[in-house]
Order: sequence, then structure tokens, then C-alpha cells
Amino acid sequence: MTALGLALVLLPAPGVRLAATDTSALRSDVPTSAPIRIVQANIKSRMATAETKADIARAYAQKPDFITFNEVTYRPDSWLVRDGYAMWRTPGNFTGETPVVWNTARWNMVAQGTWLISNKRRVQPSNEFERGIRYANWVSLQSNLGERISVVSTHFAPRSGYTVDLIEPSLKRLGQLVKTLRAHGPVLVGGDLNVNYKSRTDYPRSLMASLDMAPVYDVTGTALSTGDYRGSTIDYVLLSSVSQFAVDRAWVQELNSDHRLLGADVKLTGTSAAAFTPGTVRSNPTTSPRAIAFLVIKSINLAPEGAVVHLASRRLDLPGIEQAIIKARQRGVHVQLLTSGLRMSAVEKRLVKLLGTRVRAKSWVAHQRAWFENGLPAASSMVSASGGIRALRIDANRALTRESYTRVTRATVTIDKPSYDRLFVPFLRAAGRSL
Repeated sequence: MTALGLALVLLPAPGVRLAATDTSALRSDVPTSAPIRIVQANIKSRMATAETKADIARAYAQKPDFITFNEVTYRPDSWLVRDGYAMWRTPGNFTGETPVVWNTARWNMVAQGTWLISNKRRVQPSNEFERGIRYANWVSLQSNLGERISVVSTHFAPRSGYTVDLIEPSLKRLGQLVKTLRAHGPVLVGGDLNVNYKSRTDYPRSLMASLDMAPVYDVTGTALSTGDYRGSTIDYVLLSSVSQFAVDRAWVQELNSDHRLLGADVKLTGTSAAAFTPGTVRSNPTTSPRAIAFLVIKSINLAPEGAVVHLASRRLDLPGIEQAIIKARQRGVHVQLLTSGLRMSAVEKRLVKLLGTRVRAKSWVAHQRAWFENGLPAASSMVSASGGIRALRIDANRALTRESYTRVTRATVTIDKPSYDRLFVPFLRAAGRSL
């Protein structure tokens, strides 16, 4: 079995000033995840209730995967969290200002925390807000397909008065947090950094690059005006590492706040997109009914030319998997399908016409009644190479049918050759073929 290496080409976009670590063009054959939408929204404090709720609604109207809110310390959770979403922040005058929100239909939180960004108090005691004390809230998440990502929400102190010198120390503190999180996967940061990206003197471009963070503006080549004051660009979506992301687009939208909403559509790329995490993935009939089907489809979609997909399912009636197989054959992937049952489904019959039944060929469909006698799981996808991973194996406790949408279904993911080989031999034996 041959696996093709997937290379990443890093090229600067025309006319864009990029830091040394920035990238903006990726080869079309590098695998990417489904789009991920992040929204950064600074909801000005002390706005009227109606204006505040309208701005929050505009953030949710973008249908984001993630929202990073700023200046919402005294806005209750009931205002900030909508159905289908969850939120993390540590309650408190300073810690509660920068929550992270995520879409629970796609993402599951696996870790969370709150991190000190700056801690500078006024020299003279005052009843005014201590604007030099800032925190970031963060969450690490895993998608229903096993993708890992961390999201950070932050808000730097303004560059004036007794906090005039806090931008670079704050950025260094943020960089420490991002470096720690980056050990577990790509990182997105949303926040008002209170420094104008368009300023040649104020914006710490070299420091940002040294910390392996890049604004989406570096990638798109366009600095969007996010602040009402003189059209400044002070709200950011940062990527780390930038080579692990592709940016589809970024945009702004007017709010009642003195900031515009900043949105970005990004994709995980290369091994980040195809990082099938060893472990267990579960579907939920209410929130993620197709999680297991999508996982199997992804394993087929990310198989490169020359790879082999060994797919076993006691019954197969999902058109989405059928389409994935058709596209795989069109790009030169070999597909071997093993099914069971008294009668073939319509999907199985169409795949027989596409793949044939000669098990000595490179692609075929075989029908095996003695399923459990051969030690086969209810469903399994074994792919020789998928998304940069060799010997991917996904076992499910239910067949790949519509029933898997209506009942909790569990899949186990392994990415080691011994696990792959343990099922590979029984798979071929059940098809009536020896090694």
C-alpha cells in the first residue's frame, strides 16, 4: 500500500508585508478542515440594555463557531449565552471581562483557564476602575471529528496614562499562554489589543512574529477598521501557528458599540486538519447525530491518490458515504467494501456497479454473512493513508446506517500500525481473499 506525502508550500500573498513566520498561500492538495468561524466583539461597557442585547444578537447572527467577547464583566451569562452554545469565564471584576463562547454542536471543551495579562495599579489610590489589571480566558476544545484547537479571549489595557507602556509586556504574557496551548494544537486569539495595526511605530510587528502569532490581516493583506476612532485597527484575530491555518476571509460589521464586530473564516490545514485524535468519539442524536458518519467520510475524503480504503459495515445506506467513495475513486483512491445482511441496500447495489466484485482487483465490494465469526466490528474504516496519517483505523459500534443518527453511537480511533494490522487480516479473510 502506498501513502503519498503531503507537502506544505509557504508563499507570501502579493503586496502583503508578512513577518518571517507568516504564510498565506497553501497548495490545493493540502487537506483542510471544514470552515471555522470566529467573531471578536467588544461590547462597550455602560451601553443601554437594548443596545447591548442588539450587539450580542449581531454576534450570534454570524452563526459562529467561537465568539470572543470584551467589556462584558457586568453583563450576565443569560445575556451572553444562546441555545446551542456554551461559555467560559472566571467570574470577577477583572477576570469576567473576556469570556469565550463556542458552538456545542461541533465543539466539546476539554480544558479551560484564566491567565493574567497585566497587573499594573494606579500609583495613587482611586475609586476608578483599575484599567491596568487584565486577564485572558481560554478554552481548549475537540471537534466531533477529533480536531483540536484552543481559543483565547483577551483585552489589553489602553496605550495612555499610567498604562501607556503595557502593550509589549501584555503581548509577551499572551505569547506565553499561546505557546503552552500550542503544544496541544493550533490556537486562535480574539481581542481588542488597543494598538493600531496600521501604525508603523506602535504596532509590535517583530515581537508578534517572534511569538509565532500572526493577525489575519497579515494573511488577507487588508487591515480592517475596527475602532470608531479615526478608523483604527485595534481588534484582532490572531493565528498560531499561522502555517496551521488557511484564511478564507475576514470582515467587519457595525455595532452600537464604539468597536465594529470582527469576523474571520479560517480552516485548519495539513496535519492540523487531519489530526485524527486517538480515542473515542460519540454521537448525540440531538446535538451531533452524524458525528460518526462525518468521521468516516473525513477518513475517505482525506485519503490521497494511491491510498486504499478498507470499509466494513454490516449494512451501508448513507448517501454521504457513497458520495465520498465516488469522489475517492475519481482521484485515484482504491476502495474495498465489505457488507453483510440478507439484502443489499440501494447504496450497496450502486457501489457494486462502481467498484465491481472481483476481490483480487484493487477496488471491490464483497458480501459476507458470517460477520462476527470473522471478528469484525459493526463498522470500520481502515485507510492506509489519510490526511498525513498512516494506518488509520476507526471502529464503530453500529453499522453505517440511518440508525446511527437516532441512537448514541461510539467510534474508537487508532493511528498505529499494529491496531490496523489486527483488523486488516480478518477483513481480507471475510472477503475470501488471502494476503
